Amino acid sequence: MLKLLYPINSLFFYRLIFMATLLVAEGMFCYKFKRKDKFVIKLIIAILACFLFALAFPIPTGNAFYSMAMFLIMFAFTFVMALWLFKENWRMILFSLICAYTAEHAAYELYMMLHCFIVANDSALGGLYDYDKLKLFANSVDLTLWIASFINVYWIIFLLFARRIVKGESFHEETRYSLVIIGIFYILINVVINSVVSYYSSIHFERIYIGLVSMINFICCAFGIMFIFEVYYRNNLNRKYEIIQAIRKGEKEQYQLSKQTIDMINVKCHDFRHQIRDMGRYNHIDENVIKNINSYIDIYDSAIKTSNKTLNIILGEKSLICNKYNIKFSCVADGQLISFMEEEDIYSLFGNIIDNAIDAVKELEEDKRIIILKIKAIGNLVSISSKNSFSGEIKMVNGLPKTSKGDSAYHGFGLQSVKMICAKYDGSMEIDAENNIFRINLLFTI
Repeated sequence: MLKLLYPINSLFFYRLIFMATLLVAEGMFCYKFKRKDKFVIKLIIAILACFLFALAFPIPTGNAFYSMAMFLIMFAFTFVMALWLFKENWRMILFSLICAYTAEHAAYELYMMLHCFIVANDSALGGLYDYDKLKLFANSVDLTLWIASFINVYWIIFLLFARRIVKGESFHEETRYSLVIIGIFYILINVVINSVVSYYSSIHFERIYIGLVSMINFICCAFGIMFIFEVYYRNNLNRKYEIIQAIRKGEKEQYQLSKQTIDMINVKCHDFRHQIRDMGRYNHIDENVIKNINSYIDIYDSAIKTSNKTLNIILGEKSLICNKYNIKFSCVADGQLISFMEEEDIYSLFGNIIDNAIDAVKELEEDKRIIILKIKAIGNLVSISSKNSFSGEIKMVNGLPKTSKGDSAYHGFGLQSVKMICAKYDGSMEIDAENNIFRINLLFTI
């Protein structure tokens, strides 16, 4: 009975090979995911469980559809293990594992193509899927082709796709189900075709035919993963856009509130200063006490003045924060030059630029806590530049510094918002971070 259920043939051992290559591919796509407690112990248990499950799966027949079902059930088992290991949305885990299955399948199809065109002859057997014989590889060249195919395909897919998976990512409302459904449908089609062709090749091997089918299948895998990731990138962009829009909405509300508050504070400070002077003149208050009170009032009295009221508000706000952290904030600005921008855009643009600079310098030595902001005309261009020191190393990703904050899913949108505003007014944005000096330069055509 055991011999019928577990015949010692190529397919018997290929189950374990398949599980190993699938787990490696899944590791490429899942290594950034948030991990559950006692991850290392659970990972070891999960890997052992996957191999035991593959080994225990009976193979009473070499029928193509049975093989297809067997590999899909193995894949489903790894999905269950991934849910046990990672703190991620199930759709994100399934999406990543579908991509991993596609990577494994692409590598296998590349190997089969090379096997047919380089190693095999018209009398060769089907190899890895062979149900009647125990002969995984034809010779050492065949084994080398298999290893090279998987290493190269996995490496390319890792560089182009897998390493771009972001932990904590979730799907946009419009794509959260369609992307997974497309991926599952794509895998089913691929697995069905591959199982039928592989089973046929073990019965009646035709080198050219099988090689061409494998080449087509490999190309389909390549286009398939590109299509799936195109949808993923669009989902990512939509989600970032929604977050930035929510941030911009909050900034707009904050601007309106700040506008009223700063105006009120300035009026009150102005009146209070006159009252203090009168009190000192008639009640003989010590001159030093008056000077101290006036110095506190000056903090709130918008020390930086430009010809743009909105800019004055944001500069006044950020000056208070700079004063709190003993940051020297230098601003040389012709506010009239940015009058082409909407008030909310001015508030958001300069708020994010200065916030970014404050975050960088507030923990530095006091003599390095310096922020320099300039707005000037260069010919028919408006130049906005900011310069500040920073410590450590800044890694640039897609022209923007990678956030140093813990949760990259909800932070790091400040400079993305700056970039969006810059694009809105057909401007250009350059960021430079060398010799521990961080520079942002924006240029707009007047």
